[in-house]
Amino acid sequence: MSKEHITNTDDSKPPQKQGVREIPLHSLNMKQLIELDACTRCGECLTWCPVYDQDAKEDIIPRRKVIDFLKIAKAQHGLFAKIMKSDKLSAPLRAMLGRILGYRQIGRKEIDDFVQNLYECSTCGQCEVVCPAHIETVSLWEELRRIIVQAGYGPLEVQQTLVKSVKSFDNPWQQPRAARTKWARKAKKEGLIANLPREIKKTQGKTLLFLGCTAAYDGNVKQVAINNINILEALGIDYGILGSEEKCCASVLLRMGDPEHKRVFKENIDLFNSLGIETLISSCSGCFKTIMQDYPRIAPLNFEVLHSVEFIARMLKQGKLRFPHPVNRTVTYHDPCHLGRATGGFDAPRMIMEAIPGLKLVEMPRNREYSRCCGAGGGLKAGFPDIQTKMAQRRIQEAEETGAEHLVSSCPFCYQGLNVGITALESQLVMRDISGLVAESLLGYDVFERAAQKAASQVEEKKARQDARKDARSQKKAAQRAPQTESRPQPGESETVAIVTADSPPESQRAVELDPESLKKAERERKRAEKRAAREKEKALRRDGRQTAPDQTPAAAGEPAEKTPEDGVSDATELTTARNKSVTETVVSDSKTEKDRKRAEKRAAREKEKAARRAAREKAKAGDE
Repeated sequence: MSKEHITNTDDSKPPQKQGVREIPLHSLNMKQLIELDACTRCGECLTWCPVYDQDAKEDIIPRRKVIDFLKIAKAQHGLFAKIMKSDKLSAPLRAMLGRILGYRQIGRKEIDDFVQNLYECSTCGQCEVVCPAHIETVSLWEELRRIIVQAGYGPLEVQQTLVKSVKSFDNPWQQPRAARTKWARKAKKEGLIANLPREIKKTQGKTLLFLGCTAAYDGNVKQVAINNINILEALGIDYGILGSEEKCCASVLLRMGDPEHKRVFKENIDLFNSLGIETLISSCSGCFKTIMQDYPRIAPLNFEVLHSVEFIARMLKQGKLRFPHPVNRTVTYHDPCHLGRATGGFDAPRMIMEAIPGLKLVEMPRNREYSRCCGAGGGLKAGFPDIQTKMAQRRIQEAEETGAEHLVSSCPFCYQGLNVGITALESQLVMRDISGLVAESLLGYDVFERAAQKAASQVEEKKARQDARKDARSQKKAAQRAPQTESRPQPGESETVAIVTADSPPESQRAVELDPESLKKAERERKRAEKRAAREKEKALRRDGRQTAPDQTPAAAGEPAEKTPEDGVSDATELTTARNKSVTETVVSDSKTEKDRKRAEKRAAREKEKAARRAAREKAKAGDE
């Protein structure tokens, strides 16, 4: 381990020699310094903090973070700290003053613990709403994170992937820049959008739709981007998107405390201002809050910034929009932190849902400024995924208690975060973005349901074609095996079997219609008859061999001259033919192929030949005796 990470516990030595870097305070403004000292330690934040609700540690609540930071600041920048850092003090005098003044320097472990607690926060702003001292906690936490990063202590190691990805790929999901428009090409192919989205630089449109990284890259959240495109197309809005030129809004960098956010802010501001647009619309609450509130601190904007729900609500107020088709569903609404508490966007989404015919909204107990955070923002999901999952589950349980079928929000991050809770609980709730309800009411159908039905239909048609080709090949093979004059019965039809009696006249032969079970029975009877005929043949051959006695000559018996073996074979053959006529009934199935019939004839001929040879051998043996 490097010396920089070693904490020396000897209080007599100056802090700068103990491997603990100082946290700079000069960037904190006077208001923030006053706010740090204004905390009354009332504990109201403890009651409402959604993170503390899932991880009940005193160190993570706002009042404790304020206390711990002030302790570090005084130890490093206070009057006693300046005295103890003086090079003019000898070691014995420094040790004596330390004991008298009660000074204790801060070690690396205490700073690391504070950093860990500082990042275990979604920066949802709930503590800011309930704080009786009106401390602006969100901006305070973000500024403290910035100076922590500046001192080299943050962000947490597990959160650094997000930061590096934004700097390297212009998105937090480690996806290539070229893949930013992949969702649009796929949506067009699947029939989810009629045409590819318009490109703002080609159309010179007056409205820029800023989609954000999550809707563009996360396949599970693609419906947000697709529905917003369909809405703007249906309303005939002169819009456009940046496509592959769109970059991350850098909200992630700002929330993590990385100073690089200023560079990305400036690049995006210059790009937006150069487009000549009048309005920028964002369907992501995080992007909307960042562009509207945080960008102007870097440079002015020459356009208006609206969330997509605010844009739609404005059209409703102006009478330029009406919802023609009902959406018969019961829903409950989750207020995103960045749209609700951060910017006050509580009314627009509710106005939209009230205007959609057939839609019933049931509110959760904690809504609007007291809405429970899903835990997806502020780097919490990356740093503490287990805490985020518990927070999402708690919100899902609250939504289930309303009896709603669908949980609606207006932020891709919330959509993503709440889906984690739905999956973990195996809840029956369906997660929806509010843009989906708007698009369904405007178009009269859900594009995703229609596409799914079409895809299922295509699969069935493909299977039917495959089955048809398979049947055709089977019929072709059967036709090649069967005689040209033979007609095969269709599936489900019974076969006609001729029951033929050998000694009956042709007119007495009859055709009987049999079902498949009867056919099997007839086949068994035929085989039994063949076996009986074979046994009769064998018995007849034995009797024929015993008819000539050993001591009797042919002349004495008045018989003609002795027969040769060849004559015996001829007699045996005639006897076999006569015995075959005694079989009462032979069953012949029309379904037998010519090939099977020939095989049966060959087997019968071989049996006759064997019987004849046996008869000849018995004759010869009798003659010798």
